[in-house]
Amino acid sequence: MSPRPIISTAKVKFWFEDRKGRAFFGEGAAKLFEAIDRHKSISVASERIGMSYRYALHRISIAEERSGRKLVDRFRGGGAKGGAHLTEQGRLFLQRYMHAKRLLEQVATSA
Repeated sequence: MSPRPIISTAKVKFWFEDRKGRAFFGEGAAKLFEAIDRHKSISVASERIGMSYRYALHRISIAEERSGRKLVDRFRGGGAKGGAHLTEQGRLFLQRYMHAKRLLEQVATSA
């Protein structure tokens, strides 16, 4: 009889919280920020990940309010004049989240 692994699938879910313990940056925000970084538009980014534009704006506002940092620069105007991009702080949050996610997944799969 060959030994069976104790865990067949390990999943990790985590998020960043503010000092009051309120979540503000998790998997959904990370996907949104990646899409904003790729498409340079909140509208296009939210559509591509299946999130409503209104909810995407809400998630950005919560993340900025609770982190105390400007994370996404927005430019109104539509077409070529409008758009969005991550600030340096927004990109740093995304990088830290993705790095922590990779580390936690490595730990989970090595169990």
